[in-house]
Amino acid sequence: MPLRVELVAPESVLYEGEADMVVCRTTDGEIAFLPGHAAFLGALGVGEVRVLLPGGGPSGAGEEAFTVNGGFVEVADDKVTVLSDAAHLEEDDASGAATSSSEPDAGD
Repeated sequence: MPLRVELVAPESVLYEGEADMVVCRTTDGEIAFLPGHAAFLGALGVGEVRVLLPGGGPSGAGEEAFTVNGGFVEVADDKVTVLSDAAHLEEDDASGAATSSSEPDAGD
């Protein structure tokens, strides 16, 4: 049975679905969660949260990666909940930078 995963930032729910494994960086170091993991609560550092999708996922990519800037991770009853102060899908890094730089200033 896969893990149920929810990754939440103040603006939105970035990911909600199933995973074979979740890997994240806490303030004490990197940790991975598999189905059946003991209950856990930890503070997140700045870094990456990787969600390894069951069977490689619909796109065959195998994982979703998110950048988080602090927050918390909780594991209980095969559910992983990531609450982040600020987070985004890593694919958005390049396009987000281009989008923000191409937005007109209010003074234009």
